[in-house]
Amino acid sequence: MNRKKPVRGTNDGVPKAVIFDLDGTLIRSSVDFAKFRSRLIEYMKERGADLSRYDLTGTTVDMIDEFERECGQRGLADGTVRAYLDDIDAVLDEIEMERISETLPVPEAPEVLKYLRAKGVLVGVLTRGCAGYARKAIDIAGLDGLVDAIVARDRKSGIAPKPDPQAAFRLLDMLGTEPEEAVMIGDFSLDFDCARDSGIRFYGIASNENSKKSLKECGCDEIVADLKDFLNRIGVR
Repeated sequence: MNRKKPVRGTNDGVPKAVIFDLDGTLIRSSVDFAKFRSRLIEYMKERGADLSRYDLTGTTVDMIDEFERECGQRGLADGTVRAYLDDIDAVLDEIEMERISETLPVPEAPEVLKYLRAKGVLVGVLTRGCAGYARKAIDIAGLDGLVDAIVARDRKSGIAPKPDPQAAFRLLDMLGTEPEEAVMIGDFSLDFDCARDSGIRFYGIASNENSKKSLKECGCDEIVADLKDFLNRIGVR
C-alpha cells in the first residue's frame, strides 16, 4: 500500500521538488521496447541463460535482474557479469537512440513544468534510459531548460538504476532536497517501488492499459488522470 506521507516543502505547503519519470510521464516515447526484449532474450540465451526460469512476458528490468542472479549462481566472475550487463546496456542505448527524432511531449508537460518552475519548485527526471537518450529526448520534446537535474541509467557511475533507491537518493542530492520534501510521479510499478524504498510520496499516472494494470497491481492508491490533475493533488494549483 502506498502510504500517504506528509510532504515538508515550502512555507505554503508546496513540495520543494517534483521528480518525474520520463517515458510515458513527460514524453511519448518512440523506443521499440519489443525489439529490446527480443534482443535481450537472444543475448541471454547465447550466454547460457536457462530461459525456463524466466518470466519472458514480465518486465525487462526483472529479466535483467534475474540474469544477473543466475550468472552469480553459476559462479561467473564479477568482471564477466559486469561485462554482460554493459553489453545489455549498450544494446538498449542503441535501440533508445534509433527513433529518438520521433519523440513527442505529453501534451500538458511543457505547461506543467513551466508552472512548477514559476512557483519555485525544482524539477528532476529519474529514468532508466541512458543519459544521452534522456537529454536528447527532453530537448526534442521542447522541455530543455525546464529540468533542473537528471539521473539516468549509468552502471559505470556505481549508482544502480531505478528502481534501486540509490538513483533517487542521487537525484535528491543533486536537487538539494530530502525525501520528505519531494514527490514523485511515474507510470509503472518500478517507479512506485523506487519512491517507496526511498521514502518519497508517489503518484501514479496511467499512460496506457499496461501501465494502469502495473500501478494497480503494485498497490498504488494515488493515481492521477493527467499532469494537471497531479498539480492539483500536490497543492500547487
